[in-house]
Amino acid sequence: MATAKKTTAAKTTAKKTTAAKTTAKKTTAAKTTAKKTTAAKTTAKKTTTAKAAAPKAAAPKAGGEISVNGNKIIQTVQKEFSKKFEYLTLCFIVDEDRGKSVNVKGINTEKRISEVRKKVSTKEISIHGRTKVQNLEDYFWKELGIACQVGICGYSGHKHYFPIGSFNQESLTSANEWAKRNGCKKVGTTEIKEICSGSIF
Repeated sequence: MATAKKTTAAKTTAKKTTAAKTTAKKTTAAKTTAKKTTAAKTTAKKTTTAKAAAPKAAAPKAGGEISVNGNKIIQTVQKEFSKKFEYLTLCFIVDEDRGKSVNVKGINTEKRISEVRKKVSTKEISIHGRTKVQNLEDYFWKELGIACQVGICGYSGHKHYFPIGSFNQESLTSANEWAKRNGCKKVGTTEIKEICSGSIF
């Protein structure tokens, strides 16, 4: 009888040991799951932080330089230009009217630069605030064979006007400020359409 009791006790102990091992496994599994959950949360936080940081990385691009390349539609360049320099227009005109201040006719600006240029240049250009008015006009003419002039709207009774003299030596930022000081109109959709084709003034 004593042996039977010992055997029963041994079985009971074995069951307890097995249960303890099972519990230990569950505890280990739970800890592993907890670690994975914590790691997943940490990854999620990092992802959220990365997403939040993305706009900051893109910020310098906004309102920055305007790129010019053959694939770009001329009217797109005009819109980007007047969005950056609110009181200036970038008029693309027929060759024979280059340098004129009256009876100036615009070209079809719905075409791409590659469709209207007469020269192919390897020189890259980015239009920014430090670019001089004259240098910008010279670039399009000398490098691409496209006539253009920087203009203003609503100056001294003129719907559209091409200033001359010292204005051409100003940076685009300074020229824009000059136009604002002298009561010129901000350039909007209507003004852009008026300089896109046909007679500008």
